[in-house]
Amino acid sequence: RIGRYGAFCVMGYIQGESRSQTSMFPASLDELIPEDHLVRVIDLYVSKLDLVLLGFDKAQPKATGRPSYDPADQLKLYLYGYFQRIRSSRRLEAECQRNIEVMWLINRLKPDFKTIADFRKDNKPAFVATCSAFVRFCRTAGLIAGELVAIDGSKFQAATSARRHLHLKQLKREEEKLDKRIARYLAELDEADKDQAGEVINRGAIKTALAQLEVRKQDNQSCQVLMNTLGVEQFNTHESDARMMHTPTGSRVAYNVQTAVDAEHCLILHHEVTQDSDDRKQLEPMAKAAQAQLEQETLVVTADAGYSNGKHFQACEDASITAYVPLQRSFNPIDQAFYARHDFAYDAEQDRYECPAGKWLTLKQLNEGDRIYQSAISDCAICPLKQKCTKAKRRYLMRNAHEEAFERMSKRMQAHPKMMVRRRSIVEHPFGNLKQWLFGNARFLLRQLAGVKAEMAIAVTAYNLKRAISVLGVRRMMDMMV
Repeated sequence: RIGRYGAFCVMGYIQGESRSQTSMFPASLDELIPEDHLVRVIDLYVSKLDLVLLGFDKAQPKATGRPSYDPADQLKLYLYGYFQRIRSSRRLEAECQRNIEVMWLINRLKPDFKTIADFRKDNKPAFVATCSAFVRFCRTAGLIAGELVAIDGSKFQAATSARRHLHLKQLKREEEKLDKRIARYLAELDEADKDQAGEVINRGAIKTALAQLEVRKQDNQSCQVLMNTLGVEQFNTHESDARMMHTPTGSRVAYNVQTAVDAEHCLILHHEVTQDSDDRKQLEPMAKAAQAQLEQETLVVTADAGYSNGKHFQACEDASITAYVPLQRSFNPIDQAFYARHDFAYDAEQDRYECPAGKWLTLKQLNEGDRIYQSAISDCAICPLKQKCTKAKRRYLMRNAHEEAFERMSKRMQAHPKMMVRRRSIVEHPFGNLKQWLFGNARFLLRQLAGVKAEMAIAVTAYNLKRAISVLGVRRMMDMMV
């Protein structure tokens, strides 16, 4: 076309090199990977690990037999894969054949998907140990301060379907329905026998249906007997370690993953995969595990109201762990018109409560550490405030076995009202990344508790690696590894 100054020019595209072009000095794989690339960090870090000490299978090659793949190469492959949201062994096999970064990382090795999957299956405890090893490196690098640790839990779906899940209550309801259907068929046969002139029914079809129902009932009862023998209330035929849990999106067969996150750079200090459907029993073990990981005599932790547990509050105090947890307590429901427990004053010296009318409630009994108090019937009979207190002949109060720990926790929370805001800013970040970036809201790939722990350990290692690179940068991190 005619240009601005009358010259003729042709518009085109940026052209690449010809596919048939040869080079006297072709580029090597090392030249194609930048000096500050992720794979160089992974390669250097794994080369510094003692795989024998971590417990990896075949970490020491045998003198005879067919050579196996180096576990260091396979560990590098998994760390890279989880970092890049690639968890499937078949997809990792494909990456080995087409991804230049992976070719550089494992020196053009091409293990098949079965070899890749078996490495993860056969080295479950070693992956957990590797995760702890990287946490120790982060401590050495100064990325973990240990001043404040936030604890939280989240549900991750297991590798099974809810249709495979059995529950004792569900089985009992199904057995009742089967009994009703069997009784209905038997009643139809009885009516047919009594009414010979009535409508002819297909006895063979009814007997066949009855036989099928009896088989289903026997299977149901066998499942109940097995679950009672094992001492479990729920069981999944494909994933026996998983449990049915309530999640924001409904009930799912899942695991409850607990994390203890350091406040300095949101690195995960410690994690644990549990079968508990809630967090009430997790404060003490997670806080003590974080304390052991930090090797500190004292520690400050925070968690949400789901961790409210007086026994655990006391255990943390005994271990020099200062916890900040909102109180969430359940009391027997009473009419709002009645006096609540906080309207009664406790006398610690005499171990008794004073009611709003000035009368005393004395100790009645101990119930697994909890203390139950009662008023005198004669006092309540003539009390002018009885209509606002109770409908019974006397008033009862229950004092938790760890009531003092609850009271101290309440005072700490009142003195630090912004602690929950800090908690959210610390602990929500890792779970958001693990679910959205790493798992993509998908479920675990491995089954049973040991497999799930291994997979979560790889995921946590990848997350911590990403955070460390984000804070330090590749070059500085590699300098610390040398």
